[in-house]
Amino acid sequence: MKKILFKQIFLVVLSVCGFCYAQESYMSDFYKGNLVEKKQVVESSSAAGDSSIAIASLDFSISAYDALSSDADFINLVETSVKSLTAGNSKGKEKIISEKLRTIFKIFSDSKIKIAVIDAFSVFQSPENLYLVNDFFYSKMQKSQEMDEALLKAVLFMGSYGNSASFNMLFIADILDVWPSYSAILASSYGGLANESEKEILQFLSTVPIEKKILILRRLDENPKVSKKICGEAAENALSSVIYNIEGAKPDFSGSKLDLTLVCLQVFSDTQWTRAASLIASCFNGIRQEYENGNLSDEDFSSTIKNMASVSSAETSSALSSYLDFLNKQTEKNLPPSKAVVLSLINSLGEMGDKAAFDSLLYATYLDYPEEVIAAAKNALAKLKW
Repeated sequence: MKKILFKQIFLVVLSVCGFCYAQESYMSDFYKGNLVEKKQVVESSSAAGDSSIAIASLDFSISAYDALSSDADFINLVETSVKSLTAGNSKGKEKIISEKLRTIFKIFSDSKIKIAVIDAFSVFQSPENLYLVNDFFYSKMQKSQEMDEALLKAVLFMGSYGNSASFNMLFIADILDVWPSYSAILASSYGGLANESEKEILQFLSTVPIEKKILILRRLDENPKVSKKICGEAAENALSSVIYNIEGAKPDFSGSKLDLTLVCLQVFSDTQWTRAASLIASCFNGIRQEYENGNLSDEDFSSTIKNMASVSSAETSSALSSYLDFLNKQTEKNLPPSKAVVLSLINSLGEMGDKAAFDSLLYATYLDYPEEVIAAAKNALAKLKW
């Protein structure tokens, strides 16, 4: 038993000695070699599980930057050294490696090196590393510089490991169309961060003009990574700014305010945002007025009615029933409404199922409407809940 134990201890000691000797050999070869040979030593030591040579190479790279920054072999050495850090054993060295990586990122402008460092940041994570990538992105955004591979890598990194500051930058870049060709990538990256950035979204939404509010709501609603809660909250805040803009004043739905209102209603429908039910009902008369003034097409008004009804409430049902009653009376006077509008109205009342619509729906079946409208009214009557 003692012999076996002695043999095991001997093998461990031999292994440690062998590793130390190999490490010394790698270090010696690194410092004696030219740039190409240094790169080969870094690769070999990393493959053997030793990250110390790659770390030493970073120190060399930082000290030699002024003299060799334009040398292709030097650039290749730096890139290889950064990549090798994730392959070798770096346990206990994470902090020092992060510090050296940040220095490399700051002083080297080469795109390949920046990409390699950002990839390494995914392994050696720290708030300081994220801050550096955020700052890199922000400086590019401020100057509207062309999107390149390094900047694209930063976008993806921010999307995976970002914070509220990352969200703000990515979101603003998309809304301001800094890189319109990359809107989908930006949206995917900030989409995953949006649900932790509700405060930032609502604050930003409150400060921009109506045209940007519309764009923001559409971008949020179209993004599958953004929660329905965020979309509903944003639309509710935006619509409230239209309806309650001036205390005691009648809501103004003209021009761009009408466009914003319609987008909000679409978002409410998509998210089934029931909390906005009263807000939705309070819009109907103003939107109806815009339609009757010729500022809204039959198709858009029909869609709006459907969107409003999809978030069912007694108030909305009452408003739509009253409007159908008005259209019925117009039809009696030989002033028939748009077929698309009356169909949307009748179908919506049927889907809502509120028995308060019974009289106006029944009345519609006796009037000189097209057969399709009369059939829709009978179908809606059958859906009412008693």
